[in-house]
Amino acid sequence: MSEVSLVDKAERLSKRRARMFAVLAVFFLGLQTVYISNGALHENTSLAHFKLGAWAVNAVLLLVALATGGGFLQGRDVRHLMNDETTLAHRRIAIAWGFWAMIATGLGLYFLSQFEEVTTREALHMVITFGTAVPLLVFSYLERRALRDA
Repeated sequence: MSEVSLVDKAERLSKRRARMFAVLAVFFLGLQTVYISNGALHENTSLAHFKLGAWAVNAVLLLVALATGGGFLQGRDVRHLMNDETTLAHRRIAIAWGFWAMIATGLGLYFLSQFEEVTTREALHMVITFGTAVPLLVFSYLERRALRDA
């Protein structure tokens, strides 16, 4: 493949990655809202355990995609072009936002626990959910803004 077509492919895939990360984060948050509002965290059934396992696997996969930049099925050259210095900086910023989102969620749950009982499972679920979704949204925003300005 020529250098020009590799660059075009990497740019196209970078734009798609930025859109997909935002969509995946919104779906992830939406599904958790439905899951929690149905009281599924308090159930002790096989289906509830399956749902919790699926949530955990989903969170891990989303975090791995963020940490590596995705593009697992692309060649090394395309992945290298997709993960330039700007993208790496955006990823570092997004991960920092994820850290602060987890701290804020933990503090919010700490204060909420003064008025309402919060189980360990609920607290962990919320911290991990926001710690996964926020960096994906921040990374997507930064990448889309950079690609738009380029």
